[in-house]
Amino acid sequence: MASKASSTATSTKTAKASKKRASSDAEGSGPSSRGAAEYALSPDREAELRREAESLGDNTLYFPGKLARRVIWSSRIQLAAERDASDLVRTPFAEDEPPLTREEIYGLRDKIELLRVTQSRWQAAQQRQERAVAAFQKPAAEAAEIKQSLLRFFDLRFKKSPEGQKRLMAIRAGSGDADLVQDVSDLLLLCSEHAEALQKAPRGEAAAVVRLRELSPLLTRALADKTLTLEAVRSRKLRDAAYTLVVNAERRLRAAAEYWYAGTDKLKDYAPFPVPRGASAGGEEEGEEGGEDDGVSEEAEPEDSASEEGESEDDEPGEDGDDQESP
Repeated sequence: MASKASSTATSTKTAKASKKRASSDAEGSGPSSRGAAEYALSPDREAELRREAESLGDNTLYFPGKLARRVIWSSRIQLAAERDASDLVRTPFAEDEPPLTREEIYGLRDKIELLRVTQSRWQAAQQRQERAVAAFQKPAAEAAEIKQSLLRFFDLRFKKSPEGQKRLMAIRAGSGDADLVQDVSDLLLLCSEHAEALQKAPRGEAAAVVRLRELSPLLTRALADKTLTLEAVRSRKLRDAAYTLVVNAERRLRAAAEYWYAGTDKLKDYAPFPVPRGASAGGEEEGEEGGEDDGVSEEAEPEDSASEEGESEDDEPGEDGDDQESP
């Protein structure tokens, strides 16, 4: 009986301890303390930030990639701002600039998450396009080969026909995928006008026409799929706008921190994202504009280098290069 009572008491104590820890965790879990996988924007908050991002119009910065590193860096600035909020909200900004608020400071976390979400959506759209490009290549190569074979037939047939030669020149003119699809259509029309002669041709021209007719709709559909859709264009533009919201928010926090902490170690927590010296992709690097001096090298790296895992997966094809922020 004593053993049973002891076991019951231990279970009760363990349950109370677990409940206490859960309560403590719940009380301490603010927007910035959640893990990245656990944090998610509410639909209403995302819609609100989308409207803010879209209101930027053409005043957006180009996001240069390296999402994992950028999110880590921005999150650290946001955590520092939360810590120093009681100072930062008292920053005497110019009269034409709104005062910094706690809501703005905590809101940076949501803007960082919007950047993550919009980048994921853009990459998904980009990957669909890349698959479509790959799917186009094989039938396109086959169609191009058949086209050349049939053009040789018509070169001989139209040797003494200026009008026929003119049509062949039009089919040969131009280059690129869209031209190929149109050339196939024009060539099939020509083939239908000379079907009897093609049937008698000795080098398999009739079978080539049949195959080209099979390839034509495949090429047309694949060309449409691989063309960047309006939805994809909007996804990329929204991703860039989300990045701009993050950069603009950081600049305000950095300006406030410069006022309060210039010459102290605290200012290092607000350093701009590092850009290797000499790198340029158009526009000034943040940290150079206005003679801003944060007391740290632009080439400083985050101490937690292990958290950059998977960085290469965040870079977009054709968008390699370090993060740069135009004014």
